Amino acid sequence: MTSTLDFYWGLASLDESKRIEAAAELISALCKFQADMPKTNKVAATEEELDRICASDLAYAVRRLIKGLASPRDGARQGFSMALAELLNRVPNISVKLVLDLLWKSTEATNSMKGQEQRDMRFGRIFGLMALVQARIITRTGTTPIEIRKIVMELTAVG
Repeated sequence: MTSTLDFYWGLASLDESKRIEAAAELISALCKFQADMPKTNKVAATEEELDRICASDLAYAVRRLIKGLASPRDGARQGFSMALAELLNRVPNISVKLVLDLLWKSTEATNSMKGQEQRDMRFGRIFGLMALVQARIITRTGTTPIEIRKIVMELTAVG
């Protein structure tokens, strides 16, 4: 995992070209790690399955990218959502259910949070949903109408 950690800093850069470069290098490295895993048609719907099916760096990246969506750092949401969308697009072993579960867990706004923290959580959730849509994984076999409804309901509640 140490070989990919530096890319996460680049994803939060204010410089768009640095975010794009960090995302491209991260995705390239993660795809190489995943290619070394035994081939499977299984799709991870839980964190346990994610750890079993995917390379450890890739499993870490999914969690880290989702958590980073709620970061208050200026360029983080854009960089992390771009990398998440591309990763989800390139790796077919990750389900919409898993991403939604992790997204909801990582972006839950509570009453005990300050207003800015609640705002960061809401924006993180929106950027995560945007990454799901941009990655086009909602059209994959196995995505349920309930999951689609959850995405649509959350996005319409924002508007």
